[in-house]
Amino acid sequence: MSPISGISASLSSAGGVGGRSTLLGGGASALAGISTAAARLARSNDEVSSGRAIHKPSDDVVGTDKALELRRALAAEDRYSRSGSDATAWLGTTDGALQQGIAVLQRVRALTVQAGSDANGATARAALATEVRGLRDDVLSVANTTYLGRPVFGGTTGEPRAFTESGGVVTPATDTGSGSVVRGLAPGTSIRVDTSGAAAFGTGDDSVFAVLDRVATAMTAGSAESSAALADLDAALGRMTTALTDVGTRMSRVDSLRSRGEDRVLSLTSAKADVEEVDLAKSLMELSMHEKAYQAALGAAARTSTPTLLDFLR
Repeated sequence: MSPISGISASLSSAGGVGGRSTLLGGGASALAGISTAAARLARSNDEVSSGRAIHKPSDDVVGTDKALELRRALAAEDRYSRSGSDATAWLGTTDGALQQGIAVLQRVRALTVQAGSDANGATARAALATEVRGLRDDVLSVANTTYLGRPVFGGTTGEPRAFTESGGVVTPATDTGSGSVVRGLAPGTSIRVDTSGAAAFGTGDDSVFAVLDRVATAMTAGSAESSAALADLDAALGRMTTALTDVGTRMSRVDSLRSRGEDRVLSLTSAKADVEEVDLAKSLMELSMHEKAYQAALGAAARTSTPTLLDFLR
């Protein structure tokens, strides 16, 4: 029998069939190895190119849940941050208005002291009274200071002004002490940003507007009446100063809460990055390992899928 006839007989024998089965099984195993290595290589490549460790929830179920929780917390902090900015602006507007009002009252006080001198004649006192009435209008303008169209001394009023004047009498547009405007700056923490017009400017006969009317009237009456009006003026000045101190205290509180909020944002952002973003050095090392593993799987498959004559003779 010739050698070729012997090989043909071997291929048709049971041993030849078994050799083919072994080759087929080895090829399937090699292909599975290539598929696994390719998937790992693709994932590593995605992580390095995107910088993200999680591309879909199935990549890391626990990590995905934690990332969503951190995102919700950051969204809440963003709302607190915007409220903090609004609170700072509102209180800053109020602070500026009160300082302006105090400066006006201090000017009125100086004029009142000047009017108390017997050296002033009727004409001089009348001129001083005219200036005081003009300063009274300035205080009314201060009392109606607005922020984004809302009166800062009007509480929750829907009116465009906190105080209105009718027949020379100034009254609150609404009950300015009935409601407060608050801003949430942290979980469970809110700060009042408006200021009671009644507390800052007084009400009725004790209001700063009524006091300034009496001061102007006293100036035209004589020096003794002007000096007597100083006590009421000092009381009005004291109320406005107390209101300014209260605003300053709240501004400090807002600044403190905003600073702590910024610290929380940094902490949450860092935690989110730890969950969602890859460690680049580690990912590059894993990418190199997976590339080598993929190349090794390809090499093994190539060797398995290239049978020799001896494979058929076994």
